[in-house]
Amino acid sequence: MFRLLIDDEIFIYQRFGGVSRIFSELLKRLPQEKDVDLVFSSTYSENEYLNNLGLTLLPPFLKGISFPLKGKITRALLKLINHKRVNQRLLKGKITVFHPSFYEHYYLGALQKSNTKLVFTVHDLIHEKFPVNASDQLMAAKKAANIAIAHKIIVVSEHTKKDLLAQYPLLEPSKIEVIYLSHSLPTLAEPIADLPETYILFVGERAGYKNFEQLLQVFVEISKDYPNLHLFCAGSRPFSADEKKVIRDNSLENRVKQKALTERQLKFAYEKALFFVFPSLYEGFGIPVLEAFACQTPVLISNRSSLPEVAGGAACLFNPNDKNDLSLQMKSLLNDVNLRKKFVALGNTRVKDFSWEKHYALTLAVYRSLI
Repeated sequence: MFRLLIDDEIFIYQRFGGVSRIFSELLKRLPQEKDVDLVFSSTYSENEYLNNLGLTLLPPFLKGISFPLKGKITRALLKLINHKRVNQRLLKGKITVFHPSFYEHYYLGALQKSNTKLVFTVHDLIHEKFPVNASDQLMAAKKAANIAIAHKIIVVSEHTKKDLLAQYPLLEPSKIEVIYLSHSLPTLAEPIADLPETYILFVGERAGYKNFEQLLQVFVEISKDYPNLHLFCAGSRPFSADEKKVIRDNSLENRVKQKALTERQLKFAYEKALFFVFPSLYEGFGIPVLEAFACQTPVLISNRSSLPEVAGGAACLFNPNDKNDLSLQMKSLLNDVNLRKKFVALGNTRVKDFSWEKHYALTLAVYRSLI
């Protein structure tokens, strides 16, 4: 029997999201292990996955209620409570393995005074490669502090491992374990009333390295030859002022749409799309690729970072620095139904290589290797 501590940091920040999904999948399965004494507690969270597991001390009574500075106030209070709780547990010296759920450093002092082994997950090196502000620099520094003392480091792709070793050349490669992710789309889809009939799908954040600006520019040109074609963007953030200007200047207000979707609606959006396009310049893994595969949707992705690794030859690739290449590959998929069917079949096979059960089993093996 060993005692495993997981903190709830990511559940303070995310209502939905890839990282909180990873840890919710672990927390869902860990109680079944007879040799694991799981130590986890969350005072309050509006995270959907965590609340579905019933692992919060208080029900999400503030959900749907808005007031000035709600996010900052609740995060500050929850951090104050939960950071103190985690540090007390580490200092008692009875925790065998600690796996923090987010990039933080509040526990480092207590951790170094204990015999606890640290498992740290690096999802990507976006903060190091694409820094925008001081917040990114702080996040990179927090990661570096954890990496320096971690006993095991989990990364989500071979490409992320390569990036990590390039960023930290003194890091011992044997400390790093590559454990792939999976997707969590529900079985049932929920129809979307105002969904266009013929559209290309984009999913997620759009700014910076996500390279949406290039996709929008290419769509402006392609739209002239395909008058019934739409670009549908699934994501929580409305279009920015710059995006709206491009759309408005090209009279595409009725053909480029953005909408926040539930997971069941997202599944529906994948299923009805002509194809899914992911022009990102950098991804640590790229869960939307697997989501599209699972929905039998053809996939067009950039040939950068981990995306070709995850796709495994089951997606159409393009150079994200070449607008002409993106335009060419989009037209190929638009014009050739057999090409779309080919990528559907390949994706349907490839997605079977990934599961949360595999991710969990390999993560549990990392924990056990440190006992």
